[in-house]
Amino acid sequence: MHERRESGRGLTVGQLLSQVCRLTGHHLRSHMVKLGLHRGQGFALMHLWHHDGIPQHELARAMHIRPASVTSMLQRMERDGWISRERDEEDQRLVRVFTTDKAKGLQKQAGRVFRQMEEELSAIYTEEEQATLRALLRKLHDHLVPNAEADFHHPPFFGESEEADT
Repeated sequence: MHERRESGRGLTVGQLLSQVCRLTGHHLRSHMVKLGLHRGQGFALMHLWHHDGIPQHELARAMHIRPASVTSMLQRMERDGWISRERDEEDQRLVRVFTTDKAKGLQKQAGRVFRQMEEELSAIYTEEEQATLRALLRKLHDHLVPNAEADFHHPPFFGESEEADT
């Protein structure tokens, strides 16, 4: 049986948040690697499944990452057969990103992983605690987004709808 590690007492809110983000990210990535996806690719595909064919620069904006970073990620995804990129017929400056059949075939599996992760996190809290945590995280998110937009010149990754939470 595993010994419980120190509970994080004495850490600042920022330190705790940073550690929780890193731990949940690691947990999610470990599941995504089993599906053949690497860092960030699951989020990119999730966005593309809802917005297939968006311009590459819009995907970068949506993920709050720099265009050069999304280019590197997409090159790997294209090499691995998850996406294809095509020049826009009307505006050759735009490169549109499309999911392949391989990626479309993974959509249900990846969706299960995201739902499972959400269920694991939700199981820790009562419904009232979940609502409080969601409200607090949204408040923090809404406070930080303007800084991220200034830094990256990008809008938020998820829309304001409840569907984006899953």
